[in-house]
Amino acid sequence: MPPLYAHDPFLAVHHALQRPWLDLPAAVLSVACEGWAQALLGLALFAWLERDLRRLAVAYLPVALGLAAGGAAVQQLKELFATPRPLAIYGPAQVRVGLEPLFQLGFPSGHASAVATLAACALLAYGRRVRWVLVLALLGGLSRVYLGAHWVADVAGGWALGALVGASTHLLWHRAARVLLALGAGRESDGCAGP
Repeated sequence: MPPLYAHDPFLAVHHALQRPWLDLPAAVLSVACEGWAQALLGLALFAWLERDLRRLAVAYLPVALGLAAGGAAVQQLKELFATPRPLAIYGPAQVRVGLEPLFQLGFPSGHASAVATLAACALLAYGRRVRWVLVLALLGGLSRVYLGAHWVADVAGGWALGALVGASTHLLWHRAARVLLALGAGRESDGCAGP
């Protein structure tokens, strides 16, 4: 077992959560935390909050960039660390698999990263109005442990990566937008702006 997982509470959490009535909600949550689903959910959320196409584009672009960058980073880290999934270590006798059986490339969780990316961008953009995204991130990450797909450390790593990527893309995008606006205002005052 890799040292990263030597003290991981996966089995305790996985077994404590197991309830037949949670199978479907956990599977739905897991799928909802995939990158493509988070992109759609984020677009719907930001469109509902903005209601203006131009403002929506400005607000949502960091989410799209963050999800793309986070997805690429997750794949690179999975290849770099090449860690086993819980099923590869404990086998089907101890791990109840809820979706497809996964054996390799566990760290970090891409699902946890995607949902944390959206949560970070949404919280930085809208604050308390969207604090429910934290619940989605928590439950989405737990669904990966419940389904036997990831260690707790994988989920925590995904959350950390997603939060970092989401916050970074949001802050960098808005800083760049302010600079571009300032440059545009400067050009207008110099008489360099178009009609």
